[in-house]
Amino acid sequence: MKRRTFLKLTAASGLAVALGQWRGFALAQGEARDLLVVSNAGDGSAGVAPSVSLIDPDNLTVLATVPLAGSYSFPATRWDFERDLIWAGGPNEAVHAWRLSTGESVLELPTGSGQNYTELAPDGNHLIVAARFADRFLKVSADPTADDFGEVAAEFDTYGGASPCDMTVTADGAFAYAPDRGGDTITAVRLDPFERATVVPVESLNGAAVEPYMATVSPTGNVLFVENAKVEGGSTTGSESIFDLSDPANPLEVARLTPDDGLGVGAITSEFTLDGRFGLVICRDSSELSIVDTSSYQVVGNVSFPEGSNPLTGSFVFGSQGEHFFVPLPGRDAVAVVSVPGFELVELLPVGARPMGVVNLNTALPEREAAGHRLGVAMAGGRTFPAGCPDRCCGPV
Repeated sequence: MKRRTFLKLTAASGLAVALGQWRGFALAQGEARDLLVVSNAGDGSAGVAPSVSLIDPDNLTVLATVPLAGSYSFPATRWDFERDLIWAGGPNEAVHAWRLSTGESVLELPTGSGQNYTELAPDGNHLIVAARFADRFLKVSADPTADDFGEVAAEFDTYGGASPCDMTVTADGAFAYAPDRGGDTITAVRLDPFERATVVPVESLNGAAVEPYMATVSPTGNVLFVENAKVEGGSTTGSESIFDLSDPANPLEVARLTPDDGLGVGAITSEFTLDGRFGLVICRDSSELSIVDTSSYQVVGNVSFPEGSNPLTGSFVFGSQGEHFFVPLPGRDAVAVVSVPGFELVELLPVGARPMGVVNLNTALPEREAAGHRLGVAMAGGRTFPAGCPDRCCGPV
């Protein structure tokens, strides 16, 4: 992004800070619509509570920022169906369901693990959970209209010390995948019946652990991207493993990318363009997005964010044409809007303090007062985080 553009965007941030959302106002409920719901973790030292900023993905505007009882980094973000619930791991060794319309937690499901990673099945009927420190997988009833809502429908323990650290589900709802950070493996989970299909290794060239800790399956179901905390030799610059899913029960690693191949530093998670043509790897430490061609397995470009942005997650509007990719920047109190397929940074939207995660909901605007939080406070100057990490990020890296 050119300096002139950045100054223009930060000037807009200044206006948002000046006007802010100091006056409470009610939002008309209306019909369900697509919203990008950005989780702002807040700033305890400044007395700023967690909130969510609601973005209109069509007009690229922030509609409101409203309170939420908790915050989330890696929510169950995919699929296009009407829902008001936000599913994610949360405090108290539990999985939470927050209702956007009220801002409250409507479910707290204990898992025995301090970190939990979630994804919805495509029909929305079940939530698949990787309970990292319990070495357990759970299938939870997620339909809020069902009598068994919030109950564990099935579960099983994986091998001891696996430490499954993420969860991603195929578009046909048949399989899920979890990277096992403690065991340097990938676990393929069959969803019906709910069971472990296989465990495959993430190979290292010299025997040192690479610690796979995030994973995303393509919407076309043919490829799985896995982020590794380390590269061969123990460096924490990160690497990307690419698995072929021709046999979905037996993922096969076909490529490994590192910064030497053009990958950004600190690959922490990924998404795919909605046609599956490109993988978008979010690189926290270098504050950039690496674009990977899913046919050649090569890095074909990078999108740079302002220095110190420390991005963690990103989302498309599922069910749309996928013309924009939205990336919260906790180091800048902003959400980056990246054009697709041009892959250019076209906008920075000022949001609340420390935006950590984003989920696409198809729901009505909440009918309640906005939070009195200034927006885009760190947009121009940036924030500083210990060890370059604004969150636990699936454990120490």
